[in-house]
Amino acid sequence: MNELELSLREKELRCLLDLSRLVETPGIDLEGILEGAVHILPPAMKYPEISCAHLTLMDRCYQTANFRITEWRLSAPIKVHGKIEGKLTVCYLEDLPPLAEGPFASQKRHLLRAIAERIGKITERKLATAALAKSEKRLTDIVENALVGISIIQEGREVYRNPELRRLIGEVPDGASFLELSHVHPDDRKKVKVSFEALMSGQLPRVDMVCRFYPRMHQKSSLKWLYCRATRIDYRNKDAVLMNLMDISPAKEMERMLRIQDKMSSLGRVAAGIAHEIRNPLSGINIYINTLEKLLRKPGQEEKIDGILAQLKSASTKIENVIRRVYDFARPTEPQFESADINHPVREAIDLAAAILRKKGVQVETDLADGLPLCRFDAQLIEQVLLNLITNAAETFNPEETSGRIGIQTRQQDHHVLIRVEDSGDGIPEDLREKIFDPFYTTKHGSSGIGLSISQRIVEDHGGTLTVEPGQWRGAAFTITLPVAEGPT
Repeated sequence: MNELELSLREKELRCLLDLSRLVETPGIDLEGILEGAVHILPPAMKYPEISCAHLTLMDRCYQTANFRITEWRLSAPIKVHGKIEGKLTVCYLEDLPPLAEGPFASQKRHLLRAIAERIGKITERKLATAALAKSEKRLTDIVENALVGISIIQEGREVYRNPELRRLIGEVPDGASFLELSHVHPDDRKKVKVSFEALMSGQLPRVDMVCRFYPRMHQKSSLKWLYCRATRIDYRNKDAVLMNLMDISPAKEMERMLRIQDKMSSLGRVAAGIAHEIRNPLSGINIYINTLEKLLRKPGQEEKIDGILAQLKSASTKIENVIRRVYDFARPTEPQFESADINHPVREAIDLAAAILRKKGVQVETDLADGLPLCRFDAQLIEQVLLNLITNAAETFNPEETSGRIGIQTRQQDHHVLIRVEDSGDGIPEDLREKIFDPFYTTKHGSSGIGLSISQRIVEDHGGTLTVEPGQWRGAAFTITLPVAEGPT
């Protein structure tokens, strides 16, 4: 290879190097790269002083100042994602001595194809980068303007927080994590810690919880209820936790107002029931007193007077019983919780109800599951509830008309234990199933109608529920649901 050829090869390598340096220029865009690529081509030609270049790409056109189309030209297509989107052209402005392979040597053809191929690859990369940047901006705009607080926690520190989260929880030190803040309500800190440990260890795919939070320290009036969803994600090639937090304080306040409204409604029904229960005995007392005043003025009425005094005593006892039941309903006994087998109070209640069951001729069928998990409950209060359900069921039967059946069953369902008491009676009409738990509502003659209300209150104080539905024998089926005891006992 002679000196001239070495010089030509050097110019070709310099052209490729210049293109690489052009691409690596900080902040340069595709427009600048294409503009620069046109101007580095003529110096790489054998006759740079009479060379010009032209580049078209996706409706864009770039060329040297001296460019014009001549018959002495060389072109190469520019492909983007396998599709021809442009062309790179080099022209000589003057006629040259004829060569066997034309005005351009084969090396120049290879160079032009190499430059065109690199421009295609550069364009693909720049377009992909621009599309990614546009997508990221669109996603960032969505996240930054979301109505939900969003946070990303990585290696125990917060690495991102959107404006809505700042509004929800206030300003906190940079890098501090929502999970570590002392602003979380003390009663919720353990729940938050346990849930997120399970998330990070892979025991749970995600965590959904409701927790209370104080945005500003020592201002209890600023308490917020937050619904939080946390999910494990990959963030910048590292494990992270994506948290979405929604302020549900208005909904919680609405729930509180509805509970107050429900209590006021219940209070109105209680007051009406008390008035109804006390009115009749009081009317009788007034009549007896008037009669007693007349009899006291007449001699020889001792026997009648004794009878009237007995009636007064009976009416007074009825009023006392009504007041006692109302007091029990308003302030039930505080449960004394112990961890035990729920089958024990069930058997005790059946034994206590044995007398009335025999009197009514009722057959009891028990199906108590073995190996049930322990529950935390007050045995006496649960016995009281079960005894009330059993006796209520038994009193619906008339032994002279039909023989009755009562079924009592215990089962486990997820993290709860169920106690089901059902009978073969006439059942409870659908429109009355909610009303039977109202204070002083009753369908039985001579009943105060407060027993089921007290029973429901006791079960709720245990963190459970008391519901009613049709049973398999067409009668009523009451179900008590109690949570299983957590942790070691």
